Order: sequence, then structure tokens, then C-alpha cells
Amino acid sequence: MVEHTVTVRVRYGETDQMGVVYHPNYLLYFETGRTELMRSAGVVYSEMEKSGVFLVVTEASCTYRAAARYDEELRVVTRVDHVGKASLGFAYRVHGPGGVLLAEGRTVLASVDTAKSPVRLPKTVTDLLQKS
Repeated sequence: MVEHTVTVRVRYGETDQMGVVYHPNYLLYFETGRTELMRSAGVVYSEMEKSGVFLVVTEASCTYRAAARYDEELRVVTRVDHVGKASLGFAYRVHGPGGVLLAEGRTVLASVDTAKSPVRLPKTVTDLLQKS
């Protein structure tokens, strides 16, 4: 399955009073990883939305291993781990300085139409995300 790495820098507003990344921000890092993976695979999310197909998160999990801090550069490694008829699964690893594993997680997204009813993913999307 497709894998992609993107670099993000921890912004001040993403940290708590101790300068540690506040836990929900990892889900935003996952979103960045997922969006950039799809873009690099040739899937432009905004174009998919224009065609009436939307992706909604139905599951999200994150396991925290170590703390990230303000101004650190993080590597978000995202991998497609499931491509279904109307769903996609992604796995994530967030690494800090020195390659330390900071967090890992997973999301599942369902494909829906404008009425929020399940709809098949476009074949072009499944083809692009299944390639190795």
C-alpha cells in the first residue's frame, strides 16, 4: 500500500503551559499526513468533493509514546492500510528528533455523498491508493 512522509514543525499554539504538544493536535498531524499522502498519490481531495464524494472520519485512535515540544520538527509517516468499496483506513507514526517514536495511530474514513449516505469510492481513487 501507499506510504508517505511529511514534516511538520510544532507551533507554539499547539503546546500546553509546559511546552508539550497538547494531545488532540496529533489528530491534526494525522490529517496533514493523510491529505499529503493522498495528494502525492494523485488524489486531490478538493476535486473529489466537487464531484460530490466526501470522506468522514468514523474511527480515530492514537497511542502516545513520548512528548513532542515546541519548535521541534516532526516526521509524520502515513500509510494506507485498507481500501474498501466505501471506506479507507490509514495508519500513522509520528517521529521526533533522532527518530524517536512519539505517537502512532489509525483512522478509518467513510465515503459519503452530499446527503451523508454511503457511496462507493471513485475507481480512480481506489486504484491510486492501492498501488504499491
